[in-house]
Amino acid sequence: MSENAFSYIQLWSNPIRALCFFAFGMSFISLWVRKTPWLWGSFLLIAYILAFEAKIVNWISLIPVLILFFCHYFLIKEISRGARFLLFGTAVLVSLALAFHFLPGFHNWNVISKMQLSPGAYPYNLWLNFDKPFIGIFVLALAIPLIQSQRELLKMLKWAIPMSLVGIFIMMGLSLYLGLVKWDPKIPVIIFLWLIDNLLFACIPEEAFFRGFVQREIYRWFGKTQMAALGSILAASMLFTLLHLIWVANLPFLCLVFVASVIYGTIYQTTRSIEASILCHFGLNVTHFFLFSYPAIQN
Repeated sequence: MSENAFSYIQLWSNPIRALCFFAFGMSFISLWVRKTPWLWGSFLLIAYILAFEAKIVNWISLIPVLILFFCHYFLIKEISRGARFLLFGTAVLVSLALAFHFLPGFHNWNVISKMQLSPGAYPYNLWLNFDKPFIGIFVLALAIPLIQSQRELLKMLKWAIPMSLVGIFIMMGLSLYLGLVKWDPKIPVIIFLWLIDNLLFACIPEEAFFRGFVQREIYRWFGKTQMAALGSILAASMLFTLLHLIWVANLPFLCLVFVASVIYGTIYQTTRSIEASILCHFGLNVTHFFLFSYPAIQN
């Protein structure tokens, strides 16, 4: 039995765990269906109950999650600059701790371990993380305006598609030039699991946190000027690059992560649409996954 096939058997043989992440994913999707706490909150509650049952979390995990919820809840209120700075700093620290898997109470699910997806590339590990998605769910649910009509969608796509295509071309060109990837078209057997995990548990929460929260707050804090826009993009990109240290600790690769983040941030700043930066982020990841060495050539 291949390691790839085993990863899917793991999913089917652990139905409670699989349903837990399905419910968590639905809490994100539901935000674009009807943005009401009764819907996204119900899916999130179901996910947490199933996570307890599957021993993915224990009670101590509720502490950072509740702290993060209350930070974002009060940040949408009219509060003093001092209180806003304190809540923002707390939310950033807790979110980064969740993203780095530093906090106790979470037992994430390693579905794929050390799989060789491309010749000469780093072995690939796929985790279904229950802690990291919390960096984005409350931002999307409470703070960021989302597309709710066909007109808004078409307006976003008008700008996001050409900007994303340019960004993807730049990123993959630089990656090839630096020797971080090679041309490697493929359709791995883990395609469906990877697509779901990358969109729902990586791209959406990452863009919500880094662009919709960090970049948006810094831009607002410093007066919504051009310098504030540039500073907010660079600051969010520094944090975004820091997060990727746990994925591939390779300096040229991290430099490209920074460039990619600047592209995502520019698209978000231009369109004022979190969906636009999600589209570019996911589009780049999909292009990388299907057409080039994944995750990166070992050097």
